[in-house]
Amino acid sequence: MPEVDIKKCWFVMLLPLAAGLLAVALLLLGLPAGQSLAQDTVNRAHVVVQFSDGRTAVRPITWTGTISRVAALKAAGFTVEHSGDAVCNIAGEGCPASNCFCTLNFWAQGQWKNTAWDESWPPPLLKDGDVILFRNASSFGDWGLTGKVPAAPVYVAASDALEWMRTQQQGDGSYDDGFSKMGASVRALIALGAAGYDPDEWGNPSLLDFLASQTPTLTAYVASSAAAAGKLTVGAAWAGQTVTDFLGLNLPLSITAFYSQTTGQYGNGSGDTAWAVLGLYAADETIPANTVNFLKSVQNTDGGWTWNEWGKTSEVQHTALVVQALLAAGEPVSAPEIGAALKFIAGARNADGGYGYQTGSDSDVDTTAFVLQTLLSADEGAAGNWCATLRCGYLLSAQNADGSFSAWGAPSLYATQEAIPALMHRPYGPLAHWTYNCYAGYLPLVTKGSGQ
Repeated sequence: MPEVDIKKCWFVMLLPLAAGLLAVALLLLGLPAGQSLAQDTVNRAHVVVQFSDGRTAVRPITWTGTISRVAALKAAGFTVEHSGDAVCNIAGEGCPASNCFCTLNFWAQGQWKNTAWDESWPPPLLKDGDVILFRNASSFGDWGLTGKVPAAPVYVAASDALEWMRTQQQGDGSYDDGFSKMGASVRALIALGAAGYDPDEWGNPSLLDFLASQTPTLTAYVASSAAAAGKLTVGAAWAGQTVTDFLGLNLPLSITAFYSQTTGQYGNGSGDTAWAVLGLYAADETIPANTVNFLKSVQNTDGGWTWNEWGKTSEVQHTALVVQALLAAGEPVSAPEIGAALKFIAGARNADGGYGYQTGSDSDVDTTAFVLQTLLSADEGAAGNWCATLRCGYLLSAQNADGSFSAWGAPSLYATQEAIPALMHRPYGPLAHWTYNCYAGYLPLVTKGSGQ
């Protein structure tokens, strides 16, 4: 009788038991038998798309297994035509797949690598934590990513802020910051428009569902001030809505109702007038020359402005808003009033790189966001390292791990909503031509609240 290897025998007998235990473990983890843990690892990345008119969208995606850039675009909700890895058309911009490289295709693509956008080819599969970007230039001479788009961390921060904002949406589709439900919902519309989201698809019921259900309240909000009418017009225009018939309201006409032909102002002063101008600009409407003269006439001697001239102390946030309004009205950056305002803003910058509501005040998120938008609009430092300065750094450092921004020591819907347009590099006024040169040493790529 042959000798039996007891150890080998026990090993063979235990194999089925081990396989069974593994299957049970996988099931407990939510994995079907035969699928590895690596295959089911949830990966996260961000997809950024910049269209030829400068509108930019950012979307977070998750996936398991492997995913290409084209597949990531589709996962982010964009309609895509492509030829292999080459993108032909995104959301109707570009060429058909049958003629991918026609004269209308200026799509460039790349991914963020430490300090810059990497446009090397062929594109690799996505990895966890990647940020990929697609940009459609306005001409062949404008093609590419390098120096033409900001660093990835600002887009990631904006996306994280939006995802936190999503968690704050009320059961009826609205937002409530404790001050004004309609005001918070309008700011949400602006934030969504800045990041290229359709408000009709944001929430269930959606933000647009809420606004449509509140027609009398919305009408009263628009009629309450020129600033309110201007803000809603910005939000509607940015979100791709018809501003002349937004839920039955002709928003440019609503703004015009506040205009004084005698003084050139809208509503009660420079605050109302600035938002009215920015609303008209967003709606592509003509801005009266008399309005520019009014804004100049109420500028303080230190170069700043006070909201609706309620006091004598210039306010950094309001000054930043008025500068954007003047630029939107066609005033050149070289105008002495704008030069004085920019000097006033520069003098209010704090050591942490942020700005407070008035000179000497502690830095706050919303004032800093307004200033960043103004500097983007005013071509301040366009040849320099915009993202490598504390201007961007303060705003990013102020973001909480869950994506929110705080005011008075607590997560604030108001502050978070106001930060998003600045992070998306979307000023309320015109966007000056910028050359971006960013260094990750100043902007660490950290995805807030996503487990990365």
